[in-house]
Amino acid sequence: MRRVAARGVMAAHCGRCTSHCAGLKLLDAKTIIVVAADQGLRRSVAFALEVEGYATQSYDTLRTAEDASRLALCTVLDDDILRSEPQAAAQFLSNRGGPAILLVDGLSALQQRVDYTTLTKPFTGADLLGVINSLIEAAK
Repeated sequence: MRRVAARGVMAAHCGRCTSHCAGLKLLDAKTIIVVAADQGLRRSVAFALEVEGYATQSYDTLRTAEDASRLALCTVLDDDILRSEPQAAAQFLSNRGGPAILLVDGLSALQQRVDYTTLTKPFTGADLLGVINSLIEAAK
């Protein structure tokens, strides 16, 4: 994966295509990756973020989200996907580029780790935005 600059926008190029543009995914500094197996949850989270002006890309597996997460502002992960893909989850959490927010069920919440932030379900859009804003402030 190569990173290329395109008019101030971060871009990823897979290097496997024959045309430079065919493998180009544009991500700006306000793109948030949403990874959840449940389509309804992905849509809800993406909608809440888009209303606040963030661009989103949604994925149903960790493998498909891996490259995009390296270039994004942050990644929002549902803990159900971590349990369904434990090996991919370990690799994903150690190789991502930016911060991660793990959406956890209050009854089965994983122990908080230093390398990601947890948000307990159910949560509101304001709760999610509060966590994202705190991550942005911490990165400054």
